[in-house]
Amino acid sequence: MIQKLLDALIDIVLWIPRQLYGLLVDAVELMLTWIPEIDIVDLQGLFDGLGGQLLYFLTIFEFDYGITAMMTALMARFILRRIPFIG
Repeated sequence: MIQKLLDALIDIVLWIPRQLYGLLVDAVELMLTWIPEIDIVDLQGLFDGLGGQLLYFLTIFEFDYGITAMMTALMARFILRRIPFIG
């Protein structure tokens, strides 16, 4: 009897945050529809337009490895920050 009463009280107290969360999710979904789509049809054509000198320096500086290392480090930082007592 007391457990049912406590469960009902908890449901009443948590009803408002659940409704606010639902409204927030709906608002985010609506805002995501406002973002325009970017059409990149020919990615190779985009890189062909960069020019030989820029591609030479990107190759010398190992740009592809640098971007991969940066993204890996950012993902590791994000994951480690989510672990309690570490982040």
